[in-house]
Amino acid sequence: MTGTRAPASPDPLAPADSWGRLVSAALVGTSRRSVPDTPDLPDLPGASADEGADALLGRAALAAVRRVAGYTPATGITPLTPDTEDERPEVGRAATDRLERIVEGREDLLPEWLELVAAGGRHAAHSSLPALLGQGVRHSRLRPAISAAIGTRGQWMARFEPSWSYVLAEPLPTDRFGERDWEHGTPGERRRALVALRAADPGRGRDLLTAAWPGLARAELRRGLLEALATGLGPGDEDLLGGALDDRSANVRGTALSLLTRMPGSAHAERLRGYVREHASQRGDGSLRVDSVHTRDAAVHRDLALAAPTGPEETKHQRHERVWALVTHAPLDVWPGLLGTDPSGVLAAAGGEAARSDGLFDAFVNAVTVQRDTEWARAVLGTLGLRAARDRGSFQLDKLLDLLPVQERCAHVCGVLDGAEASLVRWAQLLRATRGPWTRELSARVVGLLHTARPKHDPHGYQEVCGAAAEHMPPEHLADLHEQPPIDGSSADTYLRLRDTLRFRLDMHREF
Repeated sequence: MTGTRAPASPDPLAPADSWGRLVSAALVGTSRRSVPDTPDLPDLPGASADEGADALLGRAALAAVRRVAGYTPATGITPLTPDTEDERPEVGRAATDRLERIVEGREDLLPEWLELVAAGGRHAAHSSLPALLGQGVRHSRLRPAISAAIGTRGQWMARFEPSWSYVLAEPLPTDRFGERDWEHGTPGERRRALVALRAADPGRGRDLLTAAWPGLARAELRRGLLEALATGLGPGDEDLLGGALDDRSANVRGTALSLLTRMPGSAHAERLRGYVREHASQRGDGSLRVDSVHTRDAAVHRDLALAAPTGPEETKHQRHERVWALVTHAPLDVWPGLLGTDPSGVLAAAGGEAARSDGLFDAFVNAVTVQRDTEWARAVLGTLGLRAARDRGSFQLDKLLDLLPVQERCAHVCGVLDGAEASLVRWAQLLRATRGPWTRELSARVVGLLHTARPKHDPHGYQEVCGAAAEHMPPEHLADLHEQPPIDGSSADTYLRLRDTLRFRLDMHREF
């Protein structure tokens, strides 16, 4: 319903352009404001202010044409520099169409599609770039893979859309250091430039960061540039990282500590070994004891990036935090020598009843994943044994298994599958932690599990196992699955969805 008030007279001193008044009326609505007078526009035959929305839209169309027709081209603007040619070939039409289907309803398969693009040495089609860049806006974990897949055209496009600018901060293997990016770029561009320089000349990269460090006011910028030292990390970086342990930002101190933890031959690592020898011992029952580093010695807390004590007493939480930090970051090689045993023996001591109540076993698991030690990962998995399938506790199984070669990882899980009786939900958790691609042996075990399980007793578990298989089983094992479901009810639909996903993935692999 339109208003009945007479239109307001235009300001005689205002420019003769009705566009602003038309926009204002459209925002408010013709039920609350009448269509404004437009003396600068020709009359529309048969139209009046009382006709409401139709008249408003008609006059807006005239105003839009008038504005465009009267546009004066700008001068003195530097033409855009076109994107450089990408040396990699573009993916084929079938793969491009497949990506469209993935984005529309199978986003969980996008990581695998991106992996196939990278493995094939190709880049995404130009027509797919807006959709891919949009996926990176919503899913930050995919940004490195998307940045690699979009090619030079995608990198060029990202400069014109703020929400896509994350691409400009993602390092690529083909990057080359540029002085302009380092001196005048955004924080992301500066970090990317430093990573490129560290890959080519770690010493020069460290020198540039050392010189710039005092002038870096923002903690987030300091942290981001410090992370770049992970590329080409070496003994020469210890002084810079050690100085960062005094940073006022806890995030910067934590980043410095995580990098120092990857340098077992450093002076910092030797100091942590000394703290272990001072604070750790073995109880009479053989279990491990680690006393808190609750001390006024500021050096201990600095080396562990911990806040200094504020009082004479420590809370249970503070004690746990300090012991956890010491076990996590002290080089793992100090423990066998201290206890006179091997890694399995150390874990057994940390798994004793008294030690477990202190969280020592979990702290060692965390240390193994942080320090990425394969020998210790084998020891942890051997100590867990069948508990990995039975217990509900979190042992960071995915990170532990990631430290093993694929063949060994899958063989370990096969052994657990053979030796333990557990719910299908627990099997699914273990299978997801194994990631993929699974070996033929593990895939065959899972196919057998799906064909012989009793899903009517655990339909949710059956669904979870099918979900793990859909994600990690090589798609060529579709041929091993019966065409007809071996079960009835809702689990039959779950089984058929698994077959459909494997067929989709198999076709996707054939397109590269």
